[in-house]
Amino acid sequence: MRLLVLTSVLCACFVPRAAGQAGDPWLIIATTSTSDDDWMAPAALRVRTELLERGIEVWSPASASRRFEEEASTRAGEITEAELQAWAAQSKAGLWHLVMGEPQAALGELNEAQALTQRAVEALSRSEGGPQNVLDTCLYLFRALTETGFKSEATALVRECRVLVPRGEPSPNMHPAFVSQALEQVDARRAEQPTALRVESRPSGCKVRVNGLMWGETPIEIGDLLPAQYRVQVECSPDRRGRVHVADLATGPAEVFVDFRFERAVEAQPLLHLRYANGVDEREHRVDDTGQIAKAVPSDALLLLSAPAPGVLELELLSGVTLQEKGLARIAMGAHGPSRGDIALAARALVDGKCIDFTKTQATRLPCDVPAEIPSEGGRLVDRRPRGQFIAGLTLAGVGSAALITGYVLLAPRARAGEDWVAQLDSGSPPDGVAQQQWLSVGTAVVVTSSVGAAALVAAMPLALPKRAKTPWWAWLSGGVGVGLAAFSVAYGVTAEATPATSCSNLRITSPDAQTCVRRGEQVSVSILTGVTAAPLLTIPLVYLFRRGDARLTPGVEVSRAGGYVSLRGEF
Repeated sequence: MRLLVLTSVLCACFVPRAAGQAGDPWLIIATTSTSDDDWMAPAALRVRTELLERGIEVWSPASASRRFEEEASTRAGEITEAELQAWAAQSKAGLWHLVMGEPQAALGELNEAQALTQRAVEALSRSEGGPQNVLDTCLYLFRALTETGFKSEATALVRECRVLVPRGEPSPNMHPAFVSQALEQVDARRAEQPTALRVESRPSGCKVRVNGLMWGETPIEIGDLLPAQYRVQVECSPDRRGRVHVADLATGPAEVFVDFRFERAVEAQPLLHLRYANGVDEREHRVDDTGQIAKAVPSDALLLLSAPAPGVLELELLSGVTLQEKGLARIAMGAHGPSRGDIALAARALVDGKCIDFTKTQATRLPCDVPAEIPSEGGRLVDRRPRGQFIAGLTLAGVGSAALITGYVLLAPRARAGEDWVAQLDSGSPPDGVAQQQWLSVGTAVVVTSSVGAAALVAAMPLALPKRAKTPWWAWLSGGVGVGLAAFSVAYGVTAEATPATSCSNLRITSPDAQTCVRRGEQVSVSILTGVTAAPLLTIPLVYLFRRGDARLTPGVEVSRAGGYVSLRGEF
C-alpha cells in the first residue's frame, strides 16, 4: 500500500514536468541595438527560471552557446603577445634540446607549444612567418616522438602537421631527412586521395582563410586537402576577423556558406544574442537571424528578449516552420532588471498565446502581429513588415497592377476588331473568320489579364500593407469604392444586351447578330473589369479587420428556436 501511495505521489510530481519536456527545449535569444547590454544576462536567467518552474524546458545559456559554437561557428581564436612569445620560446627550446640529443626534454616544451597550436592555429598563422613556424614546431614534435620511441603517435602527428598547415614547406635545413621524407609521404597520399572544400559568402569577394592561411576570395573551391577538419574564416571587412566554421572533410567534399551580415550580428558569449547597428536593422533582421541560430540549436520555440525603450523589456515568442509570433509581453525593467512578479505575468501571457503590455497602469492588449516600435536614428518610430514580405508584396502589386491596366487597355483593340468584323459582314464578301477570331481572342485576353492582375493584387495586400493598430480611413474609403464598383459590375452585367440567336463563334453568323455580339461583348468586358477591380479594393479593409491580434474583430453565431444570426463584434 505504501509503495502504491509513493508511486502516485511521484507521478503527480513529475508528470507535469515530463509533459513540459516533450520535444526540444525553448531557446532564449537577446537582441539589442545599443551599447547598454547589462540587462541581457540577468533578464534571460530570470525568465528561464520562471519558465522552468512552469514545467517548460529551456536551454541554459551555457548549453545553448556551446551547441551553437559546435554546430555553427565560434569567435576567432585570439592570443596575446605574451602567449605568442612564450610559444615561440617553447619551439626554440624544443629544437635546442633536439640538437643537444635530449628528445625527452624536448617533448615537454613542444607538447605545450602544440597545445596552443591546436587551440588557436588560425591566430598563430596570422603572425609574421606564422604558417612556417607552426609547421616547423609540429615537425619538431614529430622528431621528438620518433626519437623517444613513440612511433605510432609520431605517424599520426605528421599527418596532423599537414592538416594544420595545408600548404607550404618547412624551413630548409632545419629537419633531418627522415622528417622531410615523412612529410613528403603524407603529401603523396594527399595527392592520391584529395578532397575539396567549397566556400561561398554573401556578399561574394570576401577573403577566405583555412586554419588562418590566406587562400583567396569567395566563391572558391580548395582542392588537394587531406580528409580532416579545417577551421574556415570568411572576412568581408578588414576591421573584423571572421568567425570560425569547422569544415569536416573526413568523409568527402564539404561546403561552407557565410552570411556576413548575420556573422556581424551574432554573438555566443556570455549568452546567445544578436547585436545590431541600429533599431531599424534590429527590427528588420532579427527574426531571420533567429531562424539561423535555430538551425544550430534545435528548439520548439524561440523567445526573443529586447529593450525597445528605456525601462522596458519585451518578450516575443516565435515558433513554427516560418517563425510566426505566438505571444508578446512588455514589462517594466528597473536598474536591476525586471521583477519576478512582472516576469511571471509575462510568462503566463506567452504560454497562453496572448499579447499584453504590462508597462501601463492597467494591462493593455496588443495586436499580436504589430511589432514594438523602435526609434530610428532620426528619432522617428519605425513600424514596418519584414523586408522579404514587403518586397514580395510590392512585386505582386506591381505585376497585378500592370496586368489589370493591360485588361483596360485591351478594350480599345477589341472594339476595333469588332468594327472590322461587322464591316466585313456588311460588305457581302465571304467571311474568312480572321476578324471574328481576332475579336474573340482579344476578349479572352481581357478576361485573363484582368483576372490574373486582380488575383495578384489580392495576394499582395496582406504582404505590402503597412501595419496599423486600427483600420485606417483610406482602407474604409477603398472598401467603399470597391463596393460601388462591385454593385456597378453586377448591374451593368445584368442589363447587358441579350445573347443573339446564333453563337458569336459561328462562321455563318449574320451582320445584325454580329453587331449584337459586339455590343454585348463590350458590356460584359466592362462588367468583368470593374468586378475584378473591386476585389483588391475590398481586400484592403478586410486585411486590417481580420489580421491576427488583439481580437479586434470576433465572429459569432447564435441559434435559438426563434431563429439565428451571424455577428461580428470588435473594434472597427
